[in-house]
Parts: sequence; C-alpha cells; structure tokens
Amino acid sequence: MIHEKWFKKQVLALMAVAAFDVVGVSAGQPGADSVDVVSPFLYTGSPDFSSDFGLQGIKGGDTAGTFIITGTSNVNGVVYNGPVNHGFTTQGSGTGAWYVINVPLSFNANSTSIYGPDNLGGGTVNLVGSYVSCNLRIGFFYAGPLTNTPSSGNFLSYRGRNLTTGQLADFTYIHSISRGLAVGNYGFQGEGNPFGHAFIYNPSTQAQPQKDIMFPDSDKTHTAYGIWYNGGSSYTIAGGVGLPSGLMNYGDPLGLAYLMDYDSSTGRFSNYQTFDYKPEGPDSQDFKGKTILTHFEGIWSDSKGLYKLPATVSSTEDGLSKAFVVDVRLQPNGRFSTNATWSPINIPGASVSTNDSIFADTSVGLVTYPNIPGQHEIVTDYAVTPIITERP
Repeated sequence: MIHEKWFKKQVLALMAVAAFDVVGVSAGQPGADSVDVVSPFLYTGSPDFSSDFGLQGIKGGDTAGTFIITGTSNVNGVVYNGPVNHGFTTQGSGTGAWYVINVPLSFNANSTSIYGPDNLGGGTVNLVGSYVSCNLRIGFFYAGPLTNTPSSGNFLSYRGRNLTTGQLADFTYIHSISRGLAVGNYGFQGEGNPFGHAFIYNPSTQAQPQKDIMFPDSDKTHTAYGIWYNGGSSYTIAGGVGLPSGLMNYGDPLGLAYLMDYDSSTGRFSNYQTFDYKPEGPDSQDFKGKTILTHFEGIWSDSKGLYKLPATVSSTEDGLSKAFVVDVRLQPNGRFSTNATWSPINIPGASVSTNDSIFADTSVGLVTYPNIPGQHEIVTDYAVTPIITERP
C-alpha cells in the first residue's frame, strides 16, 4: 500500500507542474488534430518512490489505445499497462496499472532498470534491461506475466563478452527486444566508452546467446538501441554511430543515426545506412554553427515499408536538445531511403526534450520546462498521443 507521505509529495509535485499538463494544437498547423501531452507521466507508488524517474520503452497493449511502458523509479524497474491519459491513481499517472518488476534477490542487485518491452499478449511480456551488482552493469531478460511478484525462474542474467578471448564485460545494456531477439551494448572499463560493442542477444540459445553486430565502418563505435521484427527471419536494428573509440571520452554522445537489417536464419547483416540531421526552418537558427549529435533511440514499423524512429538532436555547445520523429521508407529495391523526414515533436512550454521510444503515434521521453515565477526549472517525463510535429 502506498505511504501517505509519498502520495502527498507527488500531489505537490503535480500541482507545481500543472501548467504543463496540457492539451493544445501544435504550432503552425491550423486545423490539425489536438496533441495530448501528459506531463509528468510517472510512477508514484511504493517502494522507494522518488523524483528520480525515467520512461524508457513503449509497445502496444492488448487492446487499441493501451500501451506497455517501461521505466525506472529510483532503484526499481517499473512497467505501466494501460492508456496514456490524464487520469491519476495512487500508483501514478494514467488510469492503467503500474507494476514494480525487479531482478531476483539472488542476482545481488542494487538497482533494476527496464529499457524495453515486447507484448506477448494476455498479460505476458518480455522485458529487457540492466541491473547494478558489485559495481558491474549486467543485462537481464524477463519472460512472464505483468506482476508485482515475478518468479525468479523467469529471469536470465547476461554479461557481454569478448567472443575471442572470453573476457567478461564490465558494462552490459540490453536495450530492446522484438519477437525473441534483443539488442544492446557491452564494454570494458578503460576502453573509453562502455557502449563500444553492439550485440544481438538470443535468450533461447543459452550455449551462445551473443552475436556481435558487424558494421562496415569498423573504426567507429556503435550503439544498438532498437530492434523490430519484420516477419519471416527479417529484423531491422536502429542505433547510433560514434567517433573512433580512441577519440571518445567515457559516455560521449553519438554523432549519426543508422538502420541495418539482420537475417536470423543466415546470420547476415545487410542494408546498412547512416542518417544525419540537417536543420531546416526555425531549427536552422537554433542549431546554426553548432556541432549536432543524434542517434535513433528505438524503432517502430507499420509493416508496409514505413519505419518511425524516435530521435534526439543535441548540440555540444549549449545543451540544446530536441525530440524528433524520423520517417524512413523502404525503396522498391528494398534499401532504406536516404531522404529521411525529421519532424520535431511539439511539446508546449518545453525548453529541452528527448524522444526515448515510440509506438505508432505515441512517444515517451524527457522534457525540461524553463523557470517560471515562484518555481525552479522542472525536469520530468512525458507521454504524448497522438504525436503532432512541428513543420519546418
């Protein structure tokens, strides 16, 4: 049962940001459908609720208009199942149900973060993420029901490794899962960047569940943040491309986005394509003369040749960051079009925003609202449905 002081704390927080829990029409689009931004959208229940919260993944629910959203609250992994709306319960935002799902005690974990879900139907899900144990970041996989009392037998733990030497990684992040395959990154202390090695994780192949992703530009570092099942044995992977590892500092952001196909029956990678952001319209002035960094943070497809990618465009000079939806279409020859459409999400009142995950016309991410009279700068999470974008 939720403790009263936690609930009161959240009510006060919601009152402070009430001006930003808005329904509006996106700028520059007369007659457009209204954009419904729910902000903050967060878990407020026990145990250990705090303002340290983040939404990290989204997939569709069992019925139209519902979603499975994953995130982290303080040291706990949390999952929301329900509609994105302005309702609020003692568990948190929305009129659906929130669940706390942490890795088992036997994993000796200090914290659990859930990055990506995959809906298996009937209240059953796959979840992937990472946990911290003895100063190591370790990946995990969960297959089971949405429940506050998950069985320890439904979890698998995985540390990435150098497949040549067998050396175990110090950092393993499993970011996204779709139809049985997951993607993530692993790295070693002292390499300069913990995300330097992208891999595919297959939990059904315990003898060797890891397959390193092969990139044509092998002198660069890569992240694998999203994977989407296309049908048959075809998958598409999305992520980011960085500078050669020797030139990067620990935790540096990534400079380009990419898409690439993977065939699970042959083990072959193909159709690698990178994307960069070229500012247009008002963004031309905002990003003028600045170093622009971006990557794809997830992936969704309509199975008809359209891919929607959540992206965040940032500059290194002044901390400017903006959430985008990127549309990429398949060409008749099966390759990705290089003419991607970058559309900034209209989040009224935001000074900084990210787009962390997308499913169809719904996204979740982080938003910063500037100082207002009597209040400090507010940093919180948002959910938006349907997504209305600003046009250049």
